[in-house]
Amino acid sequence: MKSGVLLSPTQALPERLQQAIQNRFPGKEIQDLSIRYYESVEDVGYEFYMETVLPTCADPRPAHYLAPFISFVRLGEALILDREDGLLVYETDQDDLCTETGPFWFITPKAT
Repeated sequence: MKSGVLLSPTQALPERLQQAIQNRFPGKEIQDLSIRYYESVEDVGYEFYMETVLPTCADPRPAHYLAPFISFVRLGEALILDREDGLLVYETDQDDLCTETGPFWFITPKAT
């Protein structure tokens, strides 16, 4: 498991991804969006746990013991489904069947 890769606004995006972003966020500039690339939905849950949950614990040792019992897949799914303002685009060619786990781009508006 690893954290998602935050793409630079200056990085060239695949045409299919650009089109999906324009359809979902009309009038928004790429600089106003957070575009992260994940290998799997499990990585979304793991990243949230490591970067959001653990740092907020006064004593992170007990939280580390819980990690083996957490389903990072389900946590990642819940986080993605909770973002009504987000867009999920699978990295597949038009002829390929995509999986429900990844790889994919997850696009959300940047927090203001």
